[in-house]
Amino acid sequence: MCEKRYSLKVLVYIVSIVLITFFGKEAWSNNYLPNVHWVFVVDTSGSMKKKGQMDLLKEITNRITKEFIDRKEKIIRIGDRVTLFSFDQDVRLEATSLYQTEDDLVVIKNKLKKMNERRGSLTFISEAVVQAVAITNKYSKFFHTNALYVFTDGKSEPYSLKWSKDKIKARKKRDLENFNKISLSGKAHGLNVWLGVLKWEAFEDAKKLVENMGRGGHFVDLTDFNRLSVAKALRDFSETVRVNVQIPKARDLDFGTIPYSNSDFSYSKNITLAMQTEKGNTRPAIRGLIKLDPENPSEINRELPLQVKTTEDKIFLNFNIADVDKLKPGTYTGKLNLLPSQKHFGTLVIEPSQLNVEFKKSGFVGFYIWKALLAGVVGLFLLFYVTNKVKRRMPIKV
Repeated sequence: MCEKRYSLKVLVYIVSIVLITFFGKEAWSNNYLPNVHWVFVVDTSGSMKKKGQMDLLKEITNRITKEFIDRKEKIIRIGDRVTLFSFDQDVRLEATSLYQTEDDLVVIKNKLKKMNERRGSLTFISEAVVQAVAITNKYSKFFHTNALYVFTDGKSEPYSLKWSKDKIKARKKRDLENFNKISLSGKAHGLNVWLGVLKWEAFEDAKKLVENMGRGGHFVDLTDFNRLSVAKALRDFSETVRVNVQIPKARDLDFGTIPYSNSDFSYSKNITLAMQTEKGNTRPAIRGLIKLDPENPSEINRELPLQVKTTEDKIFLNFNIADVDKLKPGTYTGKLNLLPSQKHFGTLVIEPSQLNVEFKKSGFVGFYIWKALLAGVVGLFLLFYVTNKVKRRMPIKV
C-alpha cells in the first residue's frame, strides 16, 4: 500500500514538472518581455544633506524605494536586475539583486535606507559611471538593455586642493581616462546613461558629460520634484527601452509551395506585414526565427533564421531556404518568433511575438498533374479556337 502511494506521488511530481516545463516555455514564447538591468548611482556627498536645505539624498532614496520598487508603478518587472552604487570621494557597490520575488528587493530597500546616513566629500562622477558600466557589461549577456541612472547635485569634483601634488595628479589622470572610456562606450555601444541633475548650478557640467556619452546619454531635469518625479523620469526611460510594437492584422503566414523540380536548389518568399509603434518615426530592430515542428516530413534544421527589415509602419519578412531538392513532399509547419535585436540600444515588446507558419513541398505527381491539366486547358482552348475558325471559312451548303 505504501509503495503504491509512493509511486503515485512520484508520478504526480513528474507529470507536474513536465506540464510546468511545457506550458512555461509556451507562455514565454507567446509573450516576450525584455528584461532590463536597472543601475542607480547616487551622490552621497555632504552637499546632498546641507542644513537648512532639502535633504536631497533622503528625497532620492525615498523616491526610488516608493516610486520605482513599488510594484503598483509597473516599472520594474520580474526578471529585471537592480544594482545600487553610492559615490562621493570613493565609489561603493552597495548591492545588486535579481528580482524574482519581493524578498529579492529587501536588500536594495535596506541599502537605500542606510545610504541616508552617509555624508562624504567630493564628487567623483566619472569613476562612478565607469564602475557602473563595468557591472552592466558583466551581466550584459543576460539583459538586452542597461538603464543606468546617476543622481547628483553638483559638478564633478574628483580631488581636493588640500591633497598632495602627486595625489592630485594621479586623480586628474584617472578622471581623464574615465571620461575617455565613457565617451568610447557611448559612441561604440550605445551606452544608456540618464543623468538626473538636482541643482541648477550643475547643469553645464552635466550637459558636457551627456554629450560625451553619445546617443546613449540622456539629460534629466530633477530640480523641481513637483514637476518631474523620479517615477516619471524612470517611466519615460522604460518607454524608450520597451517600445511597444503591434502587428494589428496578425495572421498565420503561408510561405507558399516549393516546386518539385527547382534548378536553383533554393526557395525564397517575401511577405509584408503592417506594424504600429508607440513612438513615431521609429524603425524598430527586429530579428525573426522559425522553429519547425518535429513531425515535419523531412529531417531539416529545427531553427530557420528569417531576414527582417522594418520601416516606420511595415515589417518585411524574407523566407529563404537552401537545398530544397532534399526536402520530401508534404506540408511543413512551425512558429515564427519575432524578437528584439541588439542592433540599437533599445529593446522592444512585440505583440504578437509568435505567428504560425507553413510552407509546402510539391510532390512528383502533383507537380506534373497540374502542368498536364494546364496544358490540357490550353489545348482545348486552342482546339476550340481553330475549329471555330475553320467552320467560318467552310462554304455554306444550299
